[in-house]
Amino acid sequence: MMRRRHAAAVLLLAALAGTAACSRAVSVGTASPTAATYSVSVTNAGTLDLSVSYDDGSGDRALGLVRAGRTERFIIAAPRRTIVTITGATPDGTRVVASVPVELRTGATVDVTLR
Repeated sequence: MMRRRHAAAVLLLAALAGTAACSRAVSVGTASPTAATYSVSVTNAGTLDLSVSYDDGSGDRALGLVRAGRTERFIIAAPRRTIVTITGATPDGTRVVASVPVELRTGATVDVTLR
């Protein structure tokens, strides 16, 4: 009986030691506190819904859909550069309706109208 308790205690200690050896510290959080964010208000003055994206020199990145005659606000986080191109295309991507260069400003919402 004593031998079983001793064996159980040894197994328990081995399991705890194995768990501690396999654990690692993980940091979970939001984007870097130094990452700049910019606000862009996009007005779709046309008659077609537009899929809006931006290019900061590293390729197109989707922002979202702006319905015909509506305005939507988007946040651009940590762009490669502050001069970007805002593009509005048909939702199926077959036709680019407008492409506008924009200079992003910290602390201000930049207004863009796509026609």
